[in-house]
Amino acid sequence: MSQRVVLAAGLLAVVCATTARSQSASANGIRIGEGKLHPFLEADVRYDSLVGYFGQTSGTTGAQRPSGDIVIHARPGLKFELVSPSTAIIFNGAAEYLFYTGLVSPTATRLSRWPSGLRANVGADARFNQDGAVEVQVGDLLVRSDRTQNPAAGIGLVSLFNDIHLALPIHPGGRALEITPHGAWQVELFEPLVAGGTVPGCSPTDITCDPSLVSRMSYSNVNVGVNARWRFLPKTAVVVDVASDFRTYWTVDPAHPNPSATLLRAQAGLAGLITSRLNATLMAGYVGDLSPAATGSTNTKLHNFIANAEIGYTPNEMMKASLGYLRTGLAVPIYGSYIDDRGYLRGTLGLWAGRLTFSAQVSLDALTFSKTASNAASRTDLAFGGGASATFAVTSWFDTSLAYAASYRSSSLSALASVNFVRHEITLRLGLHY
Repeated sequence: MSQRVVLAAGLLAVVCATTARSQSASANGIRIGEGKLHPFLEADVRYDSLVGYFGQTSGTTGAQRPSGDIVIHARPGLKFELVSPSTAIIFNGAAEYLFYTGLVSPTATRLSRWPSGLRANVGADARFNQDGAVEVQVGDLLVRSDRTQNPAAGIGLVSLFNDIHLALPIHPGGRALEITPHGAWQVELFEPLVAGGTVPGCSPTDITCDPSLVSRMSYSNVNVGVNARWRFLPKTAVVVDVASDFRTYWTVDPAHPNPSATLLRAQAGLAGLITSRLNATLMAGYVGDLSPAATGSTNTKLHNFIANAEIGYTPNEMMKASLGYLRTGLAVPIYGSYIDDRGYLRGTLGLWAGRLTFSAQVSLDALTFSKTASNAASRTDLAFGGGASATFAVTSWFDTSLAYAASYRSSSLSALASVNFVRHEITLRLGLHY
């Protein structure tokens, strides 16, 4: 792997050296009415130290082991933009196919089969009457990925996630006060990464990791709420945010229960500039599960405080850094709800008028799951993530990047490998954008 890393770094240096011959940026895109359509094609070559759990040779029936591989990602897509003072319509969609080479783990090639190797990320957002007293915002996000929205599960799943959302910002003259009722409907459907595969330490009745049972975590989540902002100073506002989640599950199985949840989150605080270069957010509030307990249930209902504190530093357009802490409560399969305590630090630095961009981030999450009758023992997880990347715009239509990401997870479910792991990813990406 050290040779491949050196080759990747060398290729990036060669690409950067071509800047002296690059032409000046031109207005890319295909004009359609008042908007522009931008086709693009991206290709990644990625070393992933943990793509799944497999036997080391085809047909192995013994214990599965954590397996890495070199994966080629091909990502064609389209972006459409139409922006005016009153209307904004933006579409950004890409389909992605993953080809597992088998150079590190020969049995990983099974993940290239259809539809296991298919990923997608499609988003559409529209805003109407932006300059009026009542604005309409509507959008949808569709994602197929092996990085799911479900923290109870770990490696070994693929999910299809869809989020359709609507908001109606009300901002009368002067816009010192803005009130935004909003709603969303999220659906996430789960399937095993490899049909018939196994995960070390997985109980045959554990729906978070047993391939024949993971679809029982599929859920529907309706979110409604209202956000209010009152700007009492030119660049500082009082913020109040109230929202509720109504979580239900597609499969009702008494042997593998998923407690429904009705979560209420309410917080208030301040957000705005401290100085011309420093901005801050400070909010605190309450989260509670208001769903009725089933007769004879011993489930522990969530009632706790939540908070959000962040300070950002922006000395110029090319540099930005933020340090923050977020505590929130969300719904989750198996346990009903959980608390996430997250600390994070992230920053970006642009050079050469933004043509070369460095970014880095680290985060640490402490996850505390609610107790249920079938999960009497308390479960706590610790998750660390970090990474850095360098992106270089060679021309207005070609860019390249080199990135490294590391993730670590440890759970009180110490026998289950899918939530106890270390993962490293090195990615070389080439992008063509018109």
